[in-house]
Amino acid sequence: MYDYQNEPHRVIFMIDSKSFYASVEAVEMQLNPLRAILVVMSAAENTGSGLVLAASPMAKKIFGISNVTRARDVPIDDPRLIVRPPRMNLYIQENLRINRIFQQFTAEVDIHPYSIDESLLDMTDSWHLFGATPHEVARQIQLTVKKVTGIYLTVGIGDNPVLAKLALDLEAKKNHSLIAEWHYEDVPDKLWPITQLTDVWSIGQRTADKLNQRGIQSMADLAILIHIC
Repeated sequence: MYDYQNEPHRVIFMIDSKSFYASVEAVEMQLNPLRAILVVMSAAENTGSGLVLAASPMAKKIFGISNVTRARDVPIDDPRLIVRPPRMNLYIQENLRINRIFQQFTAEVDIHPYSIDESLLDMTDSWHLFGATPHEVARQIQLTVKKVTGIYLTVGIGDNPVLAKLALDLEAKKNHSLIAEWHYEDVPDKLWPITQLTDVWSIGQRTADKLNQRGIQSMADLAILIHIC
């Protein structure tokens, strides 16, 4: 087993606003973002063009809608489904508001917005001020943002930004708590068994196909190849 003692150990939170655009629209309508059946779509309801920019968890579950579903494939006539046009200025303002809340838990210099719905927080020097464990602090951040904005957060915790991102994408989004924590020692058990390579951040379908063609069927195969090289 590799000795990780000399690797940099920090406390990194990668935080995602769950189904962000759809959640903002649900909150604006005084609906629970996790229960609302709602999509944000780039086209008017009576057209066949455009894309779904965001779908609520229930819209994904009931209708199988994803964030790249074509407008023509959205059942806009179903009375259960709420279709909203995008309002980017509103989403930007909500993102800024959420990042200001993060400043209650760590210094502004340690907050790094990654996209309109994700931010990386370096909590190394501050997490112990708010709880007994990083997991407990992540829960406090979730509850604070939910109380102020109505938005649910998913949190990946890691020893470095990559581990935090992997924890977010591969585990936290599936957990009831919407929190997951990965350390270097977890990689063989949690990352290497993955065979659906596109589930891993930064691996698209074309890259996955090329890797498969070269006999790489899992992240363990990829780790072995990198080690050999």
